[in-house]
Amino acid sequence: MVTNKQFFKRSLVFILLAVAINTLLNFGYNRGMFYFRQCRVQDEQFRNYPDTLKYLMLGNSHNRIDPALLGNGFSYIMPKEVYTQTYYKLKYILEKTNKKPEYIFLSIDPVNFSPRVEKEMAFDGYWRKFVNYFELLRERNDPGYFRNWLDGYFFSYAGNYRYMLMSVVFRKTDLGLIKNGYIPARNYRNFSKEPDRESLGFKIATVYLSSYGGISTLEDTRSYQKILTLCRQHKIHLILLRMPFTDEYLKYARRMINLDQLDREIVALTRKYCDDFIVFDFRNDFKGKPELFFNADHINPDGASIVSNKIKEELSKIKDFKEVTGSTFRSESGSAACPKSR
Repeated sequence: MVTNKQFFKRSLVFILLAVAINTLLNFGYNRGMFYFRQCRVQDEQFRNYPDTLKYLMLGNSHNRIDPALLGNGFSYIMPKEVYTQTYYKLKYILEKTNKKPEYIFLSIDPVNFSPRVEKEMAFDGYWRKFVNYFELLRERNDPGYFRNWLDGYFFSYAGNYRYMLMSVVFRKTDLGLIKNGYIPARNYRNFSKEPDRESLGFKIATVYLSSYGGISTLEDTRSYQKILTLCRQHKIHLILLRMPFTDEYLKYARRMINLDQLDREIVALTRKYCDDFIVFDFRNDFKGKPELFFNADHINPDGASIVSNKIKEELSKIKDFKEVTGSTFRSESGSAACPKSR
């Protein structure tokens, strides 16, 4: 009997100690992780944003548009963000805040629709305040969302040791550079100086595009459809982006999928759920210009400035957004060409 009591006490002490250590690790990771620190600055700046919110940039790190150049805008992007997370963030903004954007910028490259990307929701320690994991679990009958919930609330640090190390390396990064939520593009290396750009282009293109399995057609688009529905319901103009990629990335991307076919499917899907959008196509803008990229699929500060200024220039030509709804603004000879309104 005594032995059983001792075992029970020791087990209880062990469990309480394990819970305490896990709580400290989880809290420490959520407070100190570099991306989470960035996002807290964005959250605070968004809460305190004083102007009328005309432009809102949402999505992942490809959507590198500087709101300061457009005026009355806010950049609310996060690395590795997927459409499911974007939907819940937009839903929160529209229902829980008094900030309703007039225009939303969103990237629509095929990588955002790849079969793999939605299954790899990351950074649940941050996204738990937006995402309803149990709603997703019920809608999609996927127990993986319960794991996301567990990770977000109890085990954010688990398996994320690379981000722990990165947080140490970037601990002195000046977060004061973030303005209107805009996080300047990374600039500590340049793709033009990489010794083997071919292999890097292949590696990055393969990460998500290979999950299409050579079948160039869209599969699960439910979260994207929900974003479109929110925009339609709240009468928000949608500006869709095809951002620049390096020659090396596009070379291998086109070997894995039919980019043109997927582009057409994405536009057709968009038109089905939302009739108030335009497309800016900058995909080939930086052909032969690796110096404008940080890596194979991300532009650097110079590239971001060029794209942002092009968007500003073309938007200034549009007198009535509704007249060009559904149009594609393609780059021609280094500048986005404004088509005739329909």
